[in-house]
Amino acid sequence: YRIVSDQRKDIPPMQTITQTVENLNNLNSISFILSGYLDALTLLKEQPKELKDFFSSSSFQSSLEKASSSVNELNELLKPMLPVLKKALNKQKSKQEKMIPYADFMVEELPPIIKAKEIEPVQLSFTDIYQQIADEGKELTPVRNRPTLAYKGCCPHCGAPNEYLYLNNGKNQHKCKACKKTFTPKITPRDTAGIYCPHCKCKLDMRHDRSGYLVYSCINKKCSHYKDNRKLKREGKAEHLKISSGGYRLRYTYREFKFDMNTLADASINLETKVNLNKIHYDQQVLGLALTYYINYGLSSRKTSLILQEVHGLRISHQTIINYAQSVAKLVQPMVDYYPYELTSTITADETYVKVQGKNNYVFFFSDPTKKIISSYRIFETRDAKCACISTYNTLLKYRDNDGNIKPPKDLTFVTDGNPIYNAAQLYFQQHDLPYDLIQVIGVSNKDTISKANRPFKQIEERLNRTFKQNYHGTNGYHSLICANSYMVCYVAFFNFLRKHSSLGYKTPVDDNLFGGAELMPDKWLKLIELSSQYQIH
Repeated sequence: YRIVSDQRKDIPPMQTITQTVENLNNLNSISFILSGYLDALTLLKEQPKELKDFFSSSSFQSSLEKASSSVNELNELLKPMLPVLKKALNKQKSKQEKMIPYADFMVEELPPIIKAKEIEPVQLSFTDIYQQIADEGKELTPVRNRPTLAYKGCCPHCGAPNEYLYLNNGKNQHKCKACKKTFTPKITPRDTAGIYCPHCKCKLDMRHDRSGYLVYSCINKKCSHYKDNRKLKREGKAEHLKISSGGYRLRYTYREFKFDMNTLADASINLETKVNLNKIHYDQQVLGLALTYYINYGLSSRKTSLILQEVHGLRISHQTIINYAQSVAKLVQPMVDYYPYELTSTITADETYVKVQGKNNYVFFFSDPTKKIISSYRIFETRDAKCACISTYNTLLKYRDNDGNIKPPKDLTFVTDGNPIYNAAQLYFQQHDLPYDLIQVIGVSNKDTISKANRPFKQIEERLNRTFKQNYHGTNGYHSLICANSYMVCYVAFFNFLRKHSSLGYKTPVDDNLFGGAELMPDKWLKLIELSSQYQIH
């Protein structure tokens, strides 16, 4: 350090730091090599005489003491610099790790004009036209003195042969002598069906093909909507049109989704029944005991099997524990999904990841932060707009009336992060007459009053993710997506019906009276399985 600072003042600071790091790395590598050989040397029963004489020599011992003293001196010199180094690195890290904002999701106020394909009037065939002309005492003859046509087909309107066709404008427009109609020889005829801009009545052009929807945009430069937005941009009043890429969205944009409500209703979790719980080799009490260890306390299947064997004297393999949980998930899923929860009008949503066969899969958690009830919990392989719509739909199902129709409250509000898939889900359900408000809390700092007022709800959802991860870490990932969703069903059944929450006065989200006075957790699990038979959907 002194050599670098005193004798090399003419060298730029960055080069001196680089040279210092290289010298320290060389010193570290040399010490590592020496210690590696010397550690291995201690394993020998008899050490060579040459090595004994070398290590015991005064020259080696003197050099070793000098090197050790120099290293200690270097450490003392570097100690005052450590806070400065940490501060500089943290400052540089804060500059580099800027949060990448989500892409803005802008929704236009006016819906587009959707035109269906016009049904053309019934056109007579060439045979009928030929016969009609013949009945009038005339004759329909082929075209004479025409240039050779590149188009070799027949008339697309009446089916007249090619010799009855001719060029109408000398370029590409053809006309039929029989039916008097014109056409251009393209692969497909002109189609009037499509989506049109509500401002200029021009047909929208498809710009993007997303995983869950298509994005259409108006490309007409004379569109009134485009002109008005350009004027706002020139006047500096287009902040609401700014997108995350740095540009402005000036043109009318519309999104057409690739799925309907029936698709969302059919996207249920298909779980498997591994064993018949009525024919297990042990008493039913053992089933409740295994679920308590495996689900409630977040132990792995192997630890659960080991506890049952060493504490209770029950020899049950870890795979049998997993089979028990999957079979129970199949039974309790209808009760978890269709129980008449009393939810409030505020729902929080967030997604976290789990490992399935070593790959990231995503859990979409929707919950009531006041009642502590998980309303949606599905695990998906991807994280897109359709997954957000399915999870939102599963939550909206909790707001059904006596006739089974979805009737969400007028002040229903979803609190999410800035992921645009939640904006897409809101737009989708608005198009299907199921509107709700969406509040997005973006980032970790309160940049506006909306984030400050709703951040507590977002933090509650983050704590739910943390609570689930404590159980998830014990599983070490899942073998398949079905196995992951099976465990999730059991966990949500425990969270909604069996787990006592401190914020609820150490009561469960659902009334304890369901369990008929059962106090021990294994008995409650068995009672929950029994109650689930009332919610089986045939």
